[in-house]
Amino acid sequence: MTRDELAAAGYEVTLVVHERLSHFVALLLQENQRTNLTAIRAAAEVWRLHICESLALLPLVAELRPRRLLDLGTGGGVPGIPLACACDGLELTLLDATRKKLDAAARIASQLGLPGVATLWGRAETLAHDAAHREAYDMVAARAVAALPTLVECAAGFVRVGGQCWFPKSPEAAAREVAAARGAADQCGLAYAGTHCFGLPDGQGQRAIVVYEKHERLRDDLPRAPGRPAKRPL
Repeated sequence: MTRDELAAAGYEVTLVVHERLSHFVALLLQENQRTNLTAIRAAAEVWRLHICESLALLPLVAELRPRRLLDLGTGGGVPGIPLACACDGLELTLLDATRKKLDAAARIASQLGLPGVATLWGRAETLAHDAAHREAYDMVAARAVAALPTLVECAAGFVRVGGQCWFPKSPEAAAREVAAARGAADQCGLAYAGTHCFGLPDGQGQRAIVVYEKHERLRDDLPRAPGRPAKRPL
């Protein structure tokens, strides 16, 4: 997408940011030939689905003004790397349990020359108990990772009190999963703060960002052991 096409879709970026995003799209498709990072194979679709959905988080970034972001289950680096392309000074940590995906995302970030990007390999349920990462992030974003009852437990261990969790979903999934995650959110110190809906360009449909705010510290025994949040949601 050109800068003008992005602007028409509601995303105004500088020339420098657009160049970074264009480079990211090319690198993602290049890495995707070796490692399965996305089912999308065409650059135009990467722009419409991956880039635009990532940029839809920018109003929340502007409101919260975070310093540290954790991209939980980053895969090919979405939404974290596009956000880092657009937000100078953002400290980004890419977390994934699949080493080859994380290595690919790290290569992409390195070739983009983005400062302040780190990688974290392992299961979120375990790493959330590491003192270096426990409630250490201003915001946690997770896209296409799991249902909300699972996500809120895994993410709550990383986000600080007063920080937020952002979960892109379809509008239908958002409505259904917010209700299902009410009990898990209550136990994890997260309060549902609303759902922000937006449209993707070129008739690609509606999307939603479910927002939770952390209002109290997480119990020491949460999140539970790997696999438990998914198998037996709170």
